[in-house]
Amino acid sequence: MKKIIDLLIILCMALIVSIFWTGGFEVQIVGKEISAHGLTNPILAALILTLLRFCLSVGWKNSVIFFSSLTVALILAELFLRVINLPITQPTLKNIMMPSDVLSYQLVPLIKGENIRINSHGLRDRERSWDKPEGVTRVLGIGDSFTFGYEVREEDCYLKQLELLLNEQKTKWDVINAGVTGYNMWQYLAYLRCCGYKYSPDLITIGVFFDDFYGDPSPPKKVPQVRRYRSLSFIRLVNFTRNLSDLLMFRYRYLFDASWLRSIEKRREHIFNKDDYLILTGKADPELFKKYETRLKSISNVAKRHNAKVLVLFIPDIVQLNYPEFKVINRILKEICKKCGVEYLDLTRTFECTGNTGKLYMMPHDAHTSPAGHKIIAGEMKKKILAMMKN
Repeated sequence: MKKIIDLLIILCMALIVSIFWTGGFEVQIVGKEISAHGLTNPILAALILTLLRFCLSVGWKNSVIFFSSLTVALILAELFLRVINLPITQPTLKNIMMPSDVLSYQLVPLIKGENIRINSHGLRDRERSWDKPEGVTRVLGIGDSFTFGYEVREEDCYLKQLELLLNEQKTKWDVINAGVTGYNMWQYLAYLRCCGYKYSPDLITIGVFFDDFYGDPSPPKKVPQVRRYRSLSFIRLVNFTRNLSDLLMFRYRYLFDASWLRSIEKRREHIFNKDDYLILTGKADPELFKKYETRLKSISNVAKRHNAKVLVLFIPDIVQLNYPEFKVINRILKEICKKCGVEYLDLTRTFECTGNTGKLYMMPHDAHTSPAGHKIIAGEMKKKILAMMKN
């Protein structure tokens, strides 16, 4: 029995090392797919097996004493975590996406988790009605993960920081965050047509990243079954263990399966080997840019019908900063905006002038903008919007 448990412990440790080294894997065995991406389950299995092995070594009498003490310690730890109520002890959302007939997928309404709150309209924002309050200037911000605020707190998103800045004026402003991770231009247009116009915005902002030029309308996306939380999420110790494991895997993924995050040079090298290079240098199929122009023109037309202005803001990738070859797309987008009669704000030069550009992104943990980057965007948007709304 002891030898079997020893073997299982060794297998668990090997699994833990392999997941940590590779960032997770998927294999086919006898026609069945076996995958492992998180450290929580193998760590728990190794811990249980180790405790069982301990019991077999010290005898059942000593084991009862040990487990009684351990139970008391765990109960005290659980009570302590409930009292201090740290975000890392909160339930983790299992899935925040659901299929959509119009948008392919959308955020699940009315879910809440660590740093994530989705309202009844399916937006990462506070609750609000469709009707615009009297005397309020309303801004509807659409975009992808940069607008959504990937890996930053809701209050750190550039649209929420923008709302605070604008409300320093005498007039009242209401800024809505309609950003959704992974969306691109066809979804911005579809959202505006089906839902966005209902807010009666005075201004529509479109947060653009270079990969927004990709993508065509698609049927409802297959996403995992909508479940708010993982099992046993009512236990704070379980939440702490899971969240800490996920945080470590995310924070240090650049050491293993995401080498393109290790440095700007590595990311630039990664982009050179992908179609992204063609977009950034303006060498992609001209039809791709023409399609983008058509969709932006349609957005402009929808906005005009509802008496709203449009502002396109370009959020640069870190590899574009101080690298002219990758800034051709900026000029192309500027020309497209001019043809469509919409305002354009390029954040690239502003980012380059901040000095330490590395602080504006979450590299090497992630390639998205940091809270500091969101703050820069909000500040530049404020100046641009106030100038636009005077005209």
